[in-house]
Amino acid sequence: MDDAGYTVIPPILSVKVEDNVDVMITRDTARRASSLLGFMPSSQAKLASAAAVLAGLALHTRTIHELNFNGVRHGDRIGVQVSCVVPWLMDAPINAVKMALHLTLASLVDEIVFMRGETAVISLTLWQPNH
Repeated sequence: MDDAGYTVIPPILSVKVEDNVDVMITRDTARRASSLLGFMPSSQAKLASAAAVLAGLALHTRTIHELNFNGVRHGDRIGVQVSCVVPWLMDAPINAVKMALHLTLASLVDEIVFMRGETAVISLTLWQPNH
């Protein structure tokens, strides 16, 4: 179980983001992960767009980042989650980060979480609409 009380389920995939080609690979991986969980093409496209935004943010830091994709289960709901460690946001005002993420991604995913602990992490979750 992760910090939000979700059970992680397959698929479990990751993409290293080093250059512009990796943003395209990120989109493809998001579509593949959501397809394996039975998401409709329109939902796959939403997650792919959200993941590409996250990959683009990581790319602008000019350091290698890894985006992680996995299925999640919470009760009878099934979803797909993409997350990325974002150390450059460790000292950023938390409300400003949350507002920027919400303005950019709220139309694409169901949950946007920005957590800070030993490092900062952005986690995006899209739930299957029929659950």
